[in-house]
Amino acid sequence: MKIQKKLFKCGVCGTENEYLDYMSNFVKGYSDFDMKPVGSMMGIGANIMECPNCHYSNYEINSTIESRLANNLELWNRDFQEIIKKYSGALRKILLVAKQYENNMDYFNAYKSYIMAAWVSDEKDASNFRKKACQMFADKTLPNYNNNLLQFADMLRMEGDFDNAIKVIDAVKELTDESDDEFIKIINAERGFIQKKDINRHNLSEVFVEKEGI
Repeated sequence: MKIQKKLFKCGVCGTENEYLDYMSNFVKGYSDFDMKPVGSMMGIGANIMECPNCHYSNYEINSTIESRLANNLELWNRDFQEIIKKYSGALRKILLVAKQYENNMDYFNAYKSYIMAAWVSDEKDASNFRKKACQMFADKTLPNYNNNLLQFADMLRMEGDFDNAIKVIDAVKELTDESDDEFIKIINAERGFIQKKDINRHNLSEVFVEKEGI
């Protein structure tokens, strides 16, 4: 592990302090299936800097994840004191970062941060953080991937790779809420094109022609 000390100003309160800057952290071995890194938990969250004055935490302490927090100590103290008072050490830093990502609607990084919080928690808290992470991924992140996967299946079809296209479109259908009628209709149409080995470009108006009365 390579570490150097650097001076940074806190992005929230402006206090200048010396921080450890972790340049590398290489450990041999295999991670767990949930990607928890091998070795001691002491390294998890170590590269998150925490201001000793106001407890603002970020991977880059001189900037803010949420623009509204920049040089705004009053807002930081109002919105983040519950986490600061309840938790300590690496877990506090990770949760402060996770909350900022969540507030900033960066749900994928929030998801990863809550998983990280589970790694440094006792089993009761870890279960709560895992559940929060999974719910966030299912509600906020997975639908975005579904759109990308649908697009991917369409490109595979147009390139004539029907075997992989059908695998992808079936996976998308499995991951899609059955109540999402419009998206299900698009998926079914795409699946039909794949089964017919149709490599032509298609427009969504073909799917919704009856609904829109075209």
